[in-house]
Amino acid sequence: MVATLRKARRIESVQGQMHQRAESALAQLERALAEVQRERGEVLAVLNNEAVPSFVIALAAPRLRALDAQIARLQQEVAHQKVVALDAAMRLKRAERLTGKAATHANAAQERADLDDALEAFIARSGASFPPA
Repeated sequence: MVATLRKARRIESVQGQMHQRAESALAQLERALAEVQRERGEVLAVLNNEAVPSFVIALAAPRLRALDAQIARLQQEVAHQKVVALDAAMRLKRAERLTGKAATHANAAQERADLDDALEAFIARSGASFPPA
């Protein structure tokens, strides 16, 4: 039972690490998305100025299209990574429940072994013997 508990704790540890990596990747993607959206806002702010010559607008249009494409791609990646992070969280939760059950079984087995030892010690002191099987 102790080996099972040790394995369950190791599985829980690995699942925790996988969950942390998934959350970290999600946070990184969200930061990248926010940065691209901020950059797009800056370009739009410059273009909203009426003193901007038309050639600047012509140069900024491809950049805006590229930023919009990048935002769309990042939004898809964020959505996918949210699914991955949720899956990792569910796996971690299952591993935690598995560890809890293994700990309960290990504790019960240890208590049974302790009780058996105590009974055997009591019987050995009183000079009694077990009936034949």
